[in-house]
Amino acid sequence: MRDCGRRCVYCGTALDFENATLDHVHPLAKGGTHYPGNLVLACVRCNRLKSDLLPHEFFARFPWAGMNFIHYARTVHRALKRCARRAVSLAYAEAA
Repeated sequence: MRDCGRRCVYCGTALDFENATLDHVHPLAKGGTHYPGNLVLACVRCNRLKSDLLPHEFFARFPWAGMNFIHYARTVHRALKRCARRAVSLAYAEAA
């Protein structure tokens, strides 16, 4: 909870122990691991929305989630943050 500022890393909603879920940024179904650099807190809605999408797929579809991820996910692996920045930049460039 402390590592994510008690917020969903995708939408920024305040979380407590009752409504927080553990999310694997790089999904287990696609080769992700249980290492701390791949784990974040998410609300139930965002965790279902992300499902088993890879980070770049999810952030390309929902750039607002990528912006929040960059801000709130403090302890994730640096490569995941770079991926989020790239996907958000491309999504906003295509929209313009």
